[in-house]
Amino acid sequence: MNITAKSRYALKIMMDLAVQEEQGHQQRHNIAQRQSIPLDFMDQITSRLRAAGLVSSIRGRSGGFQLSKTSKDISLWDIFEAVEDSLYPVKCLEHEKCEFEQSCISVDVWNEVFTIMRNAMSQKTLADSVEKYRTRPLEFLEHPISGDSFKTGTCNRPRSSHSS
Repeated sequence: MNITAKSRYALKIMMDLAVQEEQGHQQRHNIAQRQSIPLDFMDQITSRLRAAGLVSSIRGRSGGFQLSKTSKDISLWDIFEAVEDSLYPVKCLEHEKCEFEQSCISVDVWNEVFTIMRNAMSQKTLADSVEKYRTRPLEFLEHPISGDSFKTGTCNRPRSSHSS
């Protein structure tokens, strides 16, 4: 599986929406600015996320995007599956039947790799990812997700109990 810019940006968009969940709809230009995502590329990604039922949008001045489900009900697999054309680690698994499958020495290994990746990503939720972000030591934070902290380079998220 090749993690493309689509997946990286989709995860940033979804995490941003999860962090801002209580504030309601988030305007696209604000998300793009906070996450350093080109607007044209963001539109392509949010279109796929919307089609997959992960985000909803409202047009107009007070419109924007928000999660369609709670962050606990969205897995990393859901996000990547929505934006990627293929999640298979090798091309030959994409097709129902590969002409070399019977003689391929590694097909079972690749199937196992795919299953392990899918299961791990299906078990990890967007809420888990946001919680990990929120409890990360402040010195590791390079690009804060919310508000003025992006502009100032400071972090306005609560410190975890293990931070000094």
